Amino acid sequence: MIVDDRLDVTAAEVHGRRERVRAAMTSERIATLAVYNNGQHDMTRMDPLFYLTDFYCIGPCWLLVPAAGRPVLYVTPGWDAPRARATVPGVDVIAGDPDAILRLVGDALAGTVGTAALSGGDALSVHAARYLGDITALRTAGDLIARIAAVKSPAELARTERAAEIADLGFARLRECARTGMREFELAAEVEAAMKAAGADDNFGLIAAGPDLSAIRSATDRRLEPGDSIVGEITPAYRGYHAQLCRTFVLGEPRPKVRSNFDLLIDAERQAFAQALPGRSTAEIAAAANDAISAGGYGEFCRPPYMRTRGHGLGVGGVIPDLDPDDGIALEAGMTFVIHPNQYFPDSGYLMLGDTVVIERGGPRPLTKTPATLFWRPL
Repeated sequence: MIVDDRLDVTAAEVHGRRERVRAAMTSERIATLAVYNNGQHDMTRMDPLFYLTDFYCIGPCWLLVPAAGRPVLYVTPGWDAPRARATVPGVDVIAGDPDAILRLVGDALAGTVGTAALSGGDALSVHAARYLGDITALRTAGDLIARIAAVKSPAELARTERAAEIADLGFARLRECARTGMREFELAAEVEAAMKAAGADDNFGLIAAGPDLSAIRSATDRRLEPGDSIVGEITPAYRGYHAQLCRTFVLGEPRPKVRSNFDLLIDAERQAFAQALPGRSTAEIAAAANDAISAGGYGEFCRPPYMRTRGHGLGVGGVIPDLDPDDGIALEAGMTFVIHPNQYFPDSGYLMLGDTVVIERGGPRPLTKTPATLFWRPL
């Protein structure tokens, strides 16, 4: 278990993040940075507002960061103001109903075209854009915040490690309670409950079962049957930081093709890990996974519509793009993301294997600790 004090992101740390962003604003000649979150938290999408506040908003919120002076956090719903003030020292908090906040933000940004930039504008609704007038003409901040957020601090890494521990607990619960006749959504509920009991804020969970799955999907009311492969993409969040575990569990003894194809996934993950080094590209990770699966005779299935990516960033750590063999970014020590050579096989169905890692000088360190093996239980 991780020591609790490592999990605390301090006010000084969050202030330091804002100061680094201000330094970047100065170099890019940005007088005001407007940061938006629509109240939704996507496990694959960078959340710049959370990064700069450590505040998990539940409604549309804005953070205006001036080049000098106190930032202002605009919060909806209005009754959430006390939590915001207690959570985010060093900023002014203004709260109200959504339309009132939009008017205030619009007024604050009026006349700033050319000197202000916007982060998170891709999540703006048409309704919000109408209130904000010239906001559509603001510069985009691009990856300004993402560049700073790419390398995790000790406290951020500790939260990700705790999320990884919770993901391991979730899969352990899946293995423990999966049984013939159980509905998929009942199994998903057991996994969810176990992780919430362990402290998860949220979970992006996909669990599917069948003898010949074509892809991962949300749980349905289908009943588990003997011989089913149960695939799980388990992604809990802990204090805003996600970790993902992908594994396969078979009800009964696995068929030979399921075993041999899962061995290919093990080799693909091993080869992908070998490329996950500082200075290497995320594209090299994806290419290594594809090469391993292609060597097993399944190269034509290493592209859409059979597979989309060999991994991706996670939540606040979502600065890593999808792991694509044709495009990538350079890795740095301290980056976290998931590597998952999940794959559809025409002779065994869709199988899953993937782990959240942190990049270190000696290679990637898996934060999820569930063994990289095919799990099964005799009937």
